[in-house]
Amino acid sequence: MTQDTIFVKLFGEFSIWVSGQPLPMDNCTTKAMRVLQFLLFRYPAGVSRNTLMDAFFVDDSTSDPANNLNVTISQLRRRLKKAALPGDVGVQLKNGQYTLTCPVPILTDVARFEDCLTQAAQTADDEQRLELLLEAERLYSGDFLPHLAMDDWAVTTAAKYRMDYFNCLDSLTRLLPERGQWEQLLSIATRASSLHPLEEFFCLRIDCLMNLERYQEAKQVYDQAIRTLTEDFVVKPSAELTRRFQLLSLANQDSHETIFELNNQLREAEHQRGAYYCSYPSFIDVYRMCCRMIERTGQSACLLLYWLVDPKGHALTDTEKIAQAAPLLSGAIHNSLRRGDAFTQHGRDRFLVLLIGTDRENCEIVDQRIQARYRQQPVRGVALRHSLQTVETDMPFPNSGVWQPQSERV
Repeated sequence: MTQDTIFVKLFGEFSIWVSGQPLPMDNCTTKAMRVLQFLLFRYPAGVSRNTLMDAFFVDDSTSDPANNLNVTISQLRRRLKKAALPGDVGVQLKNGQYTLTCPVPILTDVARFEDCLTQAAQTADDEQRLELLLEAERLYSGDFLPHLAMDDWAVTTAAKYRMDYFNCLDSLTRLLPERGQWEQLLSIATRASSLHPLEEFFCLRIDCLMNLERYQEAKQVYDQAIRTLTEDFVVKPSAELTRRFQLLSLANQDSHETIFELNNQLREAEHQRGAYYCSYPSFIDVYRMCCRMIERTGQSACLLLYWLVDPKGHALTDTEKIAQAAPLLSGAIHNSLRRGDAFTQHGRDRFLVLLIGTDRENCEIVDQRIQARYRQQPVRGVALRHSLQTVETDMPFPNSGVWQPQSERV
């Protein structure tokens, strides 16, 4: 890349780079900036006047989309003149087609991504194909212009490139193991699961770690996958992920750790205050073990269910409010309980709490403490409800995704 080359990043974010330095950007969602991003994406071919009107002005309340487009283009030209770009970058209309004019090369990560995939599909040289696919994988740093979710053209384009990226990963998943390059594939799979937390990428990470004989790390990835699936997406793990767990269990049977080493692996990494948080599948095990313990010790235990509702007590459907309130409720529960208590998130808007060695009267006190702490940082339009159940040894644990509590109160 020459010193005067303009590089435009469209994957994961929108940024313009000149001489290796990013240009300061303000609001990227104004009409003028959205048109600029469309023109950069279609550079150097340009975009027809009718396409721009359909993309940005067809739903305007005014009856003159053509005039609105003219005004927007004028605003864009003024912004380009003020920008610290090399040469005189402008917008030209010729034969009904808008194009960017620029005396220096404009390169985009999207264009290079497409070139790499096209060349990889055409070459018969496996090594060259691998290098092109690896470059394409590095260029994809997230969804195409994710901040333009209001524009159909951007959403459709993002879906197309996401599938191209997945196909690229499929090819790398076949090529790299043939060469024994599990470490490199692990790095790729880890990045893929951070960009798109899909179960297949977690499975790929586990496969890489198992081939590298890093079983403890593989188990940690499995636990992370379970948390992501059950808490963020509220889905059950597939047979493929369960099979990985079974393989991990068999692999660990061949390990030769001492009892001292195993004890250190089982313990928490550091001493933490508050209740013990675990994934929903782990919470089931904790609950069932609690039922067995109280058979022997005669201790009492209580199960609490908290869920978020609207001010009228109805189910909360606003996903943004759920996303804001759920972490606050989780923090209130964690900080209000003892280290010997456990809790989990059961779906996006529900939390289960297990209080061990606590009777019903003390449960009411704990509940008041949780609600008081939660109200210190309330989310507008969100209320809290709860239900309490004394743990009984003959009470089956609810495995289904829907549990109707026996009693409710606001």
